[in-house]
Amino acid sequence: MNNLYLSVASNVEWLEAVIAPLLEHDGFIRTLWHIFRQVRHAGGGSHIAAGIFRSDYMLHLPDTSSEETASLKQVEMNTFSCAGACHAEAVVNMHRHLDKAADAGKPIGKKSLPSLAEATESTDGIVRTLQAAHEVYKTPPTDRQTCILMVVQPRNFNIADERLIEYGLWAGDVPCYRCEWPDVLSSTRLLDNGMLLYTPTTTSEVEIEVSVVYYRAGYDEAEYLTDAGRQTRLRLEMSKAIKCPDVLGHLAGIKRVQQALAEPGNVKEFLPQEQAKDVQAVFMSMRNLDTLASELEARGKALDEDTVRDQVLKPNLEGGGHNFYGTEILDHLDRMPRREWCKFTIMQRIEPPPNVNGLLLLDEGVYQGPVVAELGVLGGVVWRRGARGTLEVMRNEMDGFSFKTKPKGVNQLNVVRGYGCFDCPVLG
Repeated sequence: MNNLYLSVASNVEWLEAVIAPLLEHDGFIRTLWHIFRQVRHAGGGSHIAAGIFRSDYMLHLPDTSSEETASLKQVEMNTFSCAGACHAEAVVNMHRHLDKAADAGKPIGKKSLPSLAEATESTDGIVRTLQAAHEVYKTPPTDRQTCILMVVQPRNFNIADERLIEYGLWAGDVPCYRCEWPDVLSSTRLLDNGMLLYTPTTTSEVEIEVSVVYYRAGYDEAEYLTDAGRQTRLRLEMSKAIKCPDVLGHLAGIKRVQQALAEPGNVKEFLPQEQAKDVQAVFMSMRNLDTLASELEARGKALDEDTVRDQVLKPNLEGGGHNFYGTEILDHLDRMPRREWCKFTIMQRIEPPPNVNGLLLLDEGVYQGPVVAELGVLGGVVWRRGARGTLEVMRNEMDGFSFKTKPKGVNQLNVVRGYGCFDCPVLG
């Protein structure tokens, strides 16, 4: 999946054709695309990009199928500001500790649980990806001190998921500074040669050259409503610092792209035939909402309860918790002008296995009963875009995993918003 999405993020013509129908009515997509065009017109930016991606999967088992036929299906692909890796690692380590403590003193072979998943090194994996990008930037060596700039949202309650990455970089002798989105313009300076300089808040006398811009902000449309917000992203993208990811990598993660890749034959434009076949198998059926509605009208039909019963409506850019399910879709569309339907993609709903039970501690108390799980596979990539569409992949590794569980019957799955918990899979 890493290869597919870094290839998509490097094919400007294909990506432009996919998002072109959105530019008139989707202001956020239009803003990001305009920033890309400004950078390209000015000859700015970097030919090297990085990405910390997460591809989310669920087991799909239709009602008429046996358990042996269950298959992994992709929920979504996240290419920008992926969160949760550090939390997921902490929960896996906690469960492994509790498992060992529960088995202490028991006879050999009398384990409480079957084998738990091996401890994930998600934090170290992300750190290694950022370190790799940092080293690529420093080749050839620069005369200045260099650093990674982690751009973050102010007053972010999810700071614990960011700090461990910051600490890991410092432990590996790679300076990493946090800079809040509203402070980027006042804390950085862009030189004519594209060098981005950062002044730490602890001193006003030192400017440090930025090697990598690691985005943990910039995914919210509200961050671009002011000119200062748009200029913030433009300055970062104009610099020769390696972006993780750049604006093309950001746009590659929208649902419209996922839908386009799910169409038969499109993946073959980016991957060898055998790889394309394997990737194609994890996609659920997806449609552009506006296109689907037009086709139904042409047949004298309309979106109704039968049409949407097993469907999920997804906005192009979202971090979970913003989807609409089944008949909720009709209520939402009734409140939205038809011209804005292009902002949404409709996907066949994944049907998880029915007889899986769990014990969860939720906001409202302890839950015991049927559950649904989601596996997130983290990948770290660094690549160089060459002439005539060539690519040089410098790093492409699995950086760990996350595992989330929610009560069955809860549609959304977003731990930050209270829909589910981080978890650890039991194997065997």
